[in-house]
Amino acid sequence: MTDRMAAMETLAQHDRPERAQALEDFYARFSGDPLIIDKWLALQAAIPEPATLERVRTLTSHPAFSMANPNRVLALIGSFAQANHTQFNRLDGAGYDFVADTMLALDPKNPQVAARIMVAFRSWRALEARRRERAEVTLRRVAAVPTLSRDVHDIVARTLADD
Repeated sequence: MTDRMAAMETLAQHDRPERAQALEDFYARFSGDPLIIDKWLALQAAIPEPATLERVRTLTSHPAFSMANPNRVLALIGSFAQANHTQFNRLDGAGYDFVADTMLALDPKNPQVAARIMVAFRSWRALEARRRERAEVTLRRVAAVPTLSRDVHDIVARTLADD
């Protein structure tokens, strides 16, 4: 499996017709192993190409994914936010909005996981001006939610306050 995963990681970095079939085959082969499926989700979330955000959205409806499973959320959404810098930090802000909206939906059910993923915004001040502005708008939108859990509120407040 280690060799297969290494090969998948290499293939996933290239937009090739073989990639989709290889990902499907990998899932079919290892669908019974939750840890490997977490790796499969994380791998797809980390592909640094514009289509990845839509891929991640689509994977949230995949039978292997559940918002009720913290490991799956961390593997898919967490990997997108924390390992895919090009797509999380998209110039249009869609990566920020997706993560924030998903964490706002998760917050009432699992505030610890939502807070852990919101940490991905910590470096927003180091971004170039347009991305920094979009990240700040998103953080302020999240901070303004009156029903925000203490966990997420703490992360967002500290992230906005960091100087």
